[in-house]
Amino acid sequence: MTKVLVLGGRFGALTAAYTLKRLVGSKADVKVINKSRFSYFRPALPHVAIGVRDVDELKVDLSEALPEKGIQFQEGTVEKIDAKSSMVYYTKPDGSMAEEEYDYVIVGIGAHLATELVKGWDKYGYSVCEPEFATKLREKIESFQGGNIAIGSGPFYQGHNPKPKVPENFVPNADSACEGPVFEMSLMLHGYFKKKGMLDKVHVTVFSPGEYLSDLSPNSRKAVASIYNQLGIKLVHNFRIKEIREHEIVDEKGNTIPADITILLPPYTGNPALKNSTPDLVDDGGFIPTDLNMVSIKYDNVYAVGDANSMTVPKLGYLAVMTGRIAAQHLANRLGVPTKVDKYYPTIVCVADNPYEGYAVSVKDDTWYGGTVSIADPAAVNHLKKELFTKYYMWTKGDMALEKFLASW
Repeated sequence: MTKVLVLGGRFGALTAAYTLKRLVGSKADVKVINKSRFSYFRPALPHVAIGVRDVDELKVDLSEALPEKGIQFQEGTVEKIDAKSSMVYYTKPDGSMAEEEYDYVIVGIGAHLATELVKGWDKYGYSVCEPEFATKLREKIESFQGGNIAIGSGPFYQGHNPKPKVPENFVPNADSACEGPVFEMSLMLHGYFKKKGMLDKVHVTVFSPGEYLSDLSPNSRKAVASIYNQLGIKLVHNFRIKEIREHEIVDEKGNTIPADITILLPPYTGNPALKNSTPDLVDDGGFIPTDLNMVSIKYDNVYAVGDANSMTVPKLGYLAVMTGRIAAQHLANRLGVPTKVDKYYPTIVCVADNPYEGYAVSVKDDTWYGGTVSIADPAAVNHLKKELFTKYYMWTKGDMALEKFLASW
């Protein structure tokens, strides 16, 4: 029996595992290894921070959900992949080391949130990238009496060599891994403090390591700048954060921004497990270069999906799901199940929600990749769409079979 390991438990990995098992059935044993038995619907973690959702509402127990679909599950932290001998090494919850051989592996363990690169993070930093971060931020803003809030992203340490075997315009250079959550959280804070009657006491600054929202068209960026101007939000470009202090943040050039609360999407680097793996599996940033079928350019039994893949720029949930689906479809063909393989075409698709003010901004934009689509639509119905999509994800336990039809509705 062909053995397929899927590493990770978020959008890319779960899409790959569920899709592959649905396609090949008993033709392969599919096993997921993830550092936790729980996976979370991360796009709703900002909602936890502003008190409209609780973390437990967004939790999927993989040890129950996956076996229900005939997929094995193992809790463990991946330490490295030996691509030459087709082995994965991981640490079990009890601390013991384990290893597993595979016929194929789909790598979806994501990138690394490099909080260690920002001095003062442990003492003064807040975020919404992990469940515990969102909960900590919720407690902080609940007790906030007014002052300065700075929100932005750290630098993205993108790999460049070797390049993936895809059209060059599919992989633009990015200063930030993804700034969508920054935009969403800045809108949410306005709604949150407006509801509390504190808008006159709160001053928000949005900062970016490069040009803010550079993955969108110039017209969309102008529209965002106009929104910020109306909301009284200050925007600072080219601020590569280096240190968080009690009442300010400092960039690499010594510039400062006043901040009594600093909300940061931490710097993005390659996953340490991939950096520990067979050297020619990854690029110089620790990401796996692939072709358009998500197959490693060096090892044809290795697939990479989501943030672990060097060509997914920005590191976006929509792209993670697309890459997971394509990897599963391609592998199904190799396992003897004729399957149409979707074509990979990168597009920015996301929804920035603002539940307290009852609207969301829906974005669809491919101009960064040379396309002509540029839509940024603020509307009440988009808030409803995000609510429904959250319910859909939780109902399917991460098995979003209809996602490609729902993403643009």
